[in-house]
Amino acid sequence: MNASALRILITGATGCAGSHLSELAVSRQAVVFGLAHAGSFRPGVAGRHVDLADSAALDSFVREVQPEWVFHLAALIPGAIDSATPERTIAVNITGTAHLLDAVRRIAPDARVLIAGSSAIYGRPADPTQPITEDAPLQPQSLYATTKAAQDLLAVQFFNEHNLPTIRGRTFNQTGPREPANLVCATIARQVARIEVGLQEPIIRAITLTPRRDFSDVRDVVAGYWAALEYGTAGQAYNICSGHSESIRRVVEILINLSTVRNIRVIETDPAPGPRAILDQIGDASRLHACSGWQPRIALEHSLRDLLDEWRARVRQTE
Repeated sequence: MNASALRILITGATGCAGSHLSELAVSRQAVVFGLAHAGSFRPGVAGRHVDLADSAALDSFVREVQPEWVFHLAALIPGAIDSATPERTIAVNITGTAHLLDAVRRIAPDARVLIAGSSAIYGRPADPTQPITEDAPLQPQSLYATTKAAQDLLAVQFFNEHNLPTIRGRTFNQTGPREPANLVCATIARQVARIEVGLQEPIIRAITLTPRRDFSDVRDVVAGYWAALEYGTAGQAYNICSGHSESIRRVVEILINLSTVRNIRVIETDPAPGPRAILDQIGDASRLHACSGWQPRIALEHSLRDLLDEWRARVRQTE
């Protein structure tokens, strides 16, 4: 699709995925509007700080924007955001999503809406060696996962009840530049960067190295969001993933090999995963590939190199 003059609204536009999606939309000459609770918007984005819990302010912005496409990426991730209490997480992730969908339904009912979901809604797969398809049952095992499942179901409800053309993008683990500091790859990359300038002894501490995750580069992920909204069928869900998993141990190995410091040791602070821990997840993105041709293009090593370079710059500037 020629995105020129296409009016796009991105919620969570100052976050990791939101900022990359903003850049992608601007590069395709769309008219891009961003909504976020805080943070700086990327160049070319007409942004506004709006709390999703404030339905009146949200209505006002949607009425002003009159979007043709909406990418709903805004969400609180406990552990990555200090203010993500259970009550606030529910208010933003569930109630805020309901507010947004209702505003679009009333004000811009023809807009196509993508809800950015998470593979956390699938929980522990019965057979971790088998890729998870979109038909797998939802088995959330945390409050965050439950709120993402609720977002998914709200999208289904608004499609079924109001014929709002919603698409559900279910993203597996993503990494790359701008990953939140408290998430696993960024946590390791920051330690490597600190070690390189002498701010930390040559020891990396990780909770556990055992779990395996299906990692994709965030820039591939936002291209997947775009592909799903452009080519996907309204009412459908689409996994966005690489189709194979890597262990946290492998992530650490890659980052250590990229370091200028040799002989870095690794310590697991809690090496035994809990009895309900998700030890492995592998996604199946064949549905998205079939409708759009999308597939991940950026190797994990490339993603981690870019993430480490970003942390090197941040450490030099701030620590």
